[in-house]
Amino acid sequence: MTRNPCRVIPMLIGAMAVLFSVPHAAAAGPLEKTAVTVFNPPVPSGPQRSGECWTDSIAVARAGAWRCMVGNEIYDPCFSNQHLSGVVICDANPATGRRGFLLKLSKPLPQPSSERIAHPRPWLLKLADGSICEIQTGTTAFVAGLVVPYDCSDSHECTDNGCPYMTGLTGKLKRGRSWIADKVAFSSSDQGLKLLSRKRVAVVAVWE
Repeated sequence: MTRNPCRVIPMLIGAMAVLFSVPHAAAAGPLEKTAVTVFNPPVPSGPQRSGECWTDSIAVARAGAWRCMVGNEIYDPCFSNQHLSGVVICDANPATGRRGFLLKLSKPLPQPSSERIAHPRPWLLKLADGSICEIQTGTTAFVAGLVVPYDCSDSHECTDNGCPYMTGLTGKLKRGRSWIADKVAFSSSDQGLKLLSRKRVAVVAVWE
Protein backbone atom coordinates (compact mmCIF):
# COMPACT_ATOMS: atom_id res chain seq x y z
CA MET A 1 0.00 0.00 0.00
CA THR A 2 1.40 3.41 -0.97
CA ARG A 3 1.60 6.04 1.82
CA ASN A 4 0.98 9.71 1.22
CA PRO A 5 4.26 11.55 2.09
CA CYS A 6 2.31 14.61 3.15
CA ARG A 7 0.58 12.57 5.84
CA VAL A 8 3.66 10.62 6.96
CA ILE A 9 5.84 13.67 7.72
CA PRO A 10 3.44 15.20 10.31
CA MET A 11 3.14 11.77 11.97
CA LEU A 12 6.94 11.54 12.25
CA ILE A 13 7.17 15.04 13.67
CA GLY A 14 4.50 14.18 16.27
CA ALA A 15 6.29 10.97 17.24
CA MET A 16 9.60 12.83 17.62
CA ALA A 17 7.92 15.44 19.81
CA VAL A 18 6.59 12.72 22.11
CA LEU A 19 9.98 10.98 22.14
CA PHE A 20 11.89 14.09 23.17
CA SER A 21 9.29 15.12 25.75
CA VAL A 22 9.47 11.82 27.68
CA PRO A 23 12.82 12.47 29.40
CA HIS A 24 11.56 15.81 30.67
CA ALA A 25 8.44 14.22 32.12
CA ALA A 26 10.44 11.41 33.72
CA ALA A 27 12.92 13.87 35.19
CA ALA A 28 10.13 15.72 36.97
CA GLY A 29 9.80 12.93 39.58
CA PRO A 30 13.22 13.24 41.26
CA LEU A 31 12.81 17.02 41.48
CA GLU A 32 10.16 16.62 44.17
CA LYS A 33 11.50 17.79 47.52
CA THR A 34 10.83 16.40 50.99
CA ALA A 35 9.54 19.16 53.28
CA VAL A 36 11.74 19.31 56.39
CA THR A 37 10.38 21.42 59.29
CA VAL A 38 11.80 22.30 62.70
CA PHE A 39 8.55 22.12 64.66
CA ASN A 40 7.61 24.92 67.03
CA PRO A 41 4.01 24.34 68.15
CA PRO A 42 1.54 27.20 68.43
CA VAL A 43 0.16 27.93 71.88
CA PRO A 44 -2.89 25.68 72.41
CA SER A 45 -6.15 26.76 73.99
CA GLY A 46 -7.97 24.76 76.61
CA PRO A 47 -7.27 23.84 80.23
CA GLN A 48 -3.74 23.50 81.53
CA ARG A 49 -2.36 20.44 83.25
CA SER A 50 0.32 20.26 85.93
CA GLY A 51 3.49 18.21 85.89
CA GLU A 52 7.26 18.30 85.56
CA CYS A 53 10.01 17.75 83.00
CA TRP A 54 13.09 15.94 84.21
CA THR A 55 15.34 15.53 81.18
CA ASP A 56 15.87 16.33 77.49
CA SER A 57 13.48 14.82 74.97
CA ILE A 58 14.42 11.44 73.55
CA ALA A 59 12.19 11.97 70.51
CA VAL A 60 13.51 15.40 69.46
CA ALA A 61 17.25 15.96 69.83
CA ARG A 62 17.44 19.74 70.05
CA ALA A 63 17.34 22.53 72.59
CA GLY A 64 13.94 23.38 74.04
CA ALA A 65 12.46 19.87 73.75
CA TRP A 66 11.76 17.92 76.94
CA ARG A 67 10.60 14.61 78.40
CA CYS A 68 7.84 15.35 80.89
CA MET A 69 5.37 13.60 83.19
CA VAL A 70 1.77 14.29 84.19
CA GLY A 71 0.80 11.88 86.96
CA ASN A 72 1.89 8.48 85.64
CA GLU A 73 1.81 9.58 81.96
CA ILE A 74 4.98 10.45 80.05
CA TYR A 75 4.86 13.03 77.26
CA ASP A 76 7.79 13.26 74.88
CA PRO A 77 8.38 15.67 73.29
CA CYS A 78 7.17 18.76 75.12
CA PHE A 79 8.36 22.15 73.85
CA SER A 80 9.45 25.40 75.45
CA ASN A 81 8.08 28.64 74.01
CA GLN A 82 10.19 31.79 74.18
CA HIS A 83 7.12 33.90 74.90
CA LEU A 84 5.94 31.75 77.82
CA SER A 85 7.45 31.04 81.23
CA GLY A 86 6.61 28.29 83.70
CA VAL A 87 4.88 26.18 81.06
CA VAL A 88 5.70 23.93 78.11
CA ILE A 89 3.55 22.64 75.27
CA CYS A 90 2.93 18.88 75.28
CA ASP A 91 1.16 16.34 73.04
CA ALA A 92 1.19 18.51 69.92
CA ASN A 93 1.49 16.63 66.63
CA PRO A 94 1.98 18.53 63.34
CA ALA A 95 1.38 15.44 61.21
CA THR A 96 -2.14 14.95 62.58
CA GLY A 97 -2.94 18.56 63.47
CA ARG A 98 -3.25 17.86 67.20
CA ARG A 99 -2.54 21.07 69.12
CA GLY A 100 -1.75 19.51 72.51
CA PHE A 101 -2.00 21.24 75.88
CA LEU A 102 -0.09 23.59 78.17
CA LEU A 103 1.77 21.87 80.98
CA LYS A 104 2.22 24.09 84.04
CA LEU A 105 5.56 23.18 85.58
CA SER A 106 5.62 22.18 89.24
CA LYS A 107 9.44 22.34 89.12
CA PRO A 108 11.88 24.42 87.07
CA LEU A 109 13.14 22.89 83.85
CA PRO A 110 16.38 20.91 84.19
CA GLN A 111 19.67 22.02 82.74
CA PRO A 112 19.77 20.90 79.08
CA SER A 113 22.34 18.34 78.09
CA SER A 114 25.49 19.64 76.49
CA GLU A 115 25.71 16.58 74.22
CA ARG A 116 24.30 17.10 70.75
CA ILE A 117 24.04 14.52 67.96
CA ALA A 118 25.41 15.75 64.64
CA HIS A 119 22.63 14.15 62.54
CA PRO A 120 19.84 13.08 64.89
CA ARG A 121 16.98 10.93 63.72
CA PRO A 122 13.86 12.93 62.88
CA TRP A 123 10.83 12.76 65.14
CA LEU A 124 7.96 12.35 62.62
CA LEU A 125 7.81 11.34 58.97
CA LYS A 126 4.90 11.33 56.53
CA LEU A 127 5.37 8.79 53.75
CA ALA A 128 4.13 8.78 50.16
CA ASP A 129 1.86 5.82 51.00
CA GLY A 130 -0.06 8.08 53.42
CA SER A 131 1.22 6.60 56.66
CA ILE A 132 2.78 8.63 59.47
CA CYS A 133 5.75 7.18 61.33
CA GLU A 134 6.94 8.32 64.77
CA ILE A 135 10.16 7.53 66.56
CA GLN A 136 9.70 5.43 69.70
CA THR A 137 11.05 6.57 73.05
CA GLY A 138 10.54 3.23 74.80
CA THR A 139 11.16 -0.34 73.67
CA THR A 140 12.46 -0.67 70.11
CA ALA A 141 11.49 -3.63 67.91
CA PHE A 142 14.21 -5.92 66.55
CA VAL A 143 12.97 -7.84 63.50
CA ALA A 144 15.06 -10.32 61.48
CA GLY A 145 18.25 -8.55 62.47
CA LEU A 146 16.79 -5.10 61.78
CA VAL A 147 16.37 -2.40 64.42
CA VAL A 148 12.97 -0.74 63.90
CA PRO A 149 12.91 2.51 65.91
CA TYR A 150 9.78 3.94 64.22
CA ASP A 151 6.13 2.84 64.47
CA CYS A 152 3.82 3.68 61.55
CA SER A 153 0.12 4.51 61.54
CA ASP A 154 -0.97 1.75 59.12
CA SER A 155 -0.32 -1.01 61.67
CA HIS A 156 -3.36 -3.17 62.41
CA GLU A 157 -4.91 -3.62 65.83
CA CYS A 158 -3.52 -6.38 68.02
CA THR A 159 -5.66 -9.25 69.32
CA ASP A 160 -5.36 -11.73 72.16
CA ASN A 161 -3.27 -13.88 69.81
CA GLY A 162 -0.77 -11.14 69.06
CA CYS A 163 -0.29 -8.49 66.40
CA PRO A 164 -0.77 -9.89 62.89
CA TYR A 165 0.42 -6.81 60.97
CA MET A 166 2.66 -4.06 62.27
CA THR A 167 4.66 -1.52 60.30
CA GLY A 168 7.68 0.60 61.06
CA LEU A 169 10.85 2.16 59.70
CA THR A 170 14.40 1.04 60.18
CA GLY A 171 17.01 3.66 60.94
CA LYS A 172 18.23 3.55 57.32
CA LEU A 173 16.94 6.89 56.06
CA LYS A 174 18.36 8.20 52.81
CA ARG A 175 18.53 11.96 53.20
CA GLY A 176 18.78 14.50 50.43
CA ARG A 177 16.49 16.68 48.37
CA SER A 178 14.06 13.76 48.35
CA TRP A 179 14.25 11.42 51.36
CA ILE A 180 13.72 7.67 51.12
CA ALA A 181 12.67 5.49 54.08
CA ASP A 182 13.21 1.78 54.62
CA LYS A 183 9.80 0.43 55.68
CA VAL A 184 9.08 -3.03 57.08
CA ALA A 185 5.93 -4.96 57.95
CA PHE A 186 6.06 -7.68 60.59
CA SER A 187 3.90 -9.78 62.88
CA SER A 188 4.20 -10.41 66.61
CA SER A 189 3.14 -13.58 68.42
CA ASP A 190 4.26 -15.79 71.27
CA GLN A 191 6.87 -17.12 68.85
CA GLY A 192 8.44 -13.67 68.44
CA LEU A 193 8.58 -11.15 65.61
CA LYS A 194 8.41 -12.27 61.98
CA LEU A 195 9.36 -10.10 59.01
CA LEU A 196 6.56 -9.98 56.40
CA SER A 197 7.87 -7.44 53.88
CA ARG A 198 10.43 -4.71 53.33
CA LYS A 199 10.35 -1.84 50.83
CA ARG A 200 11.66 1.64 50.09
CA VAL A 201 9.11 4.45 50.38
CA ALA A 202 9.45 8.13 49.49
CA VAL A 203 9.15 10.60 52.38
CA VAL A 204 6.77 13.51 51.83
CA ALA A 205 7.44 15.48 55.03
CA VAL A 206 9.77 15.38 58.03
CA TRP A 207 9.41 17.12 61.40
CA GLU A 208 12.39 17.57 63.70
